[in-house]
Amino acid sequence: MTQAAVGVVVALLSEAKALGLRAPVPGFNDAAGLRVYVSGIGDVAAQLAAEKLADEGCAALLSFGTAGALDSALEPGDVVCPSTVVYMDGHAVEVDSEWRARLAARCAEADLTLVDGRLLTTRLTLLNAGIKYLARTQSQAVAVDQESSAVGDVAKARGLPFLAIRAIVDDAEATLPNAVIDGVDVYGRPKAVAMIGGLLKAPWQIAKLPGLARSFNAAQSSLKAVFRAAPDFGFRMPRSPAGPS
Repeated sequence: MTQAAVGVVVALLSEAKALGLRAPVPGFNDAAGLRVYVSGIGDVAAQLAAEKLADEGCAALLSFGTAGALDSALEPGDVVCPSTVVYMDGHAVEVDSEWRARLAARCAEADLTLVDGRLLTTRLTLLNAGIKYLARTQSQAVAVDQESSAVGDVAKARGLPFLAIRAIVDDAEATLPNAVIDGVDVYGRPKAVAMIGGLLKAPWQIAKLPGLARSFNAAQSSLKAVFRAAPDFGFRMPRSPAGPS
């Protein structure tokens, strides 16, 4: 394998398709000079994926995918590229500011705006507005995911540049249907029996599905737009130290 500059951690198979992968698989995938690892949902899975990418010689680590809004100003399809990622306990990891600035400039040329601020990583999905409000109050984060802080921790431990790109699916007021959360596996593949069973127990959730699908499509379109604007995500390989003259 040719060494990839950027190793990308993606939780869901559907998110990986935004990187031009037609048929991504769990684990390692190659996409246009990127080394992509589809990890499954959660910080433990993301940590393992980031470690595997670092072990393969990737020069930088990127957390890529979707998120939920905590800031009420954010809407589905908005793209958060945070300056800092945090856990609920306050532990924080800074992104590479120069890398972020290059990506933001590339996106601006394509009329895409990247939202700054803090990105919170939690171990559980925040299902409703009340829980999101508490998380926002405690963390001062604008959005929430379940992987980015773990990827940032690995990057910091390995001395690698780190960045996160997250497109909003559910706004701060949205309630996520349990049937959808429980009706997919860790890679986002549907579990038909579980989903149908959940909808039968709480039929009111059915009305939420079309809106959620539209929101996910908006987020997916935004992720694709970022990738089109900067297939290398604006990353530059560090210069090798100058040898003796």
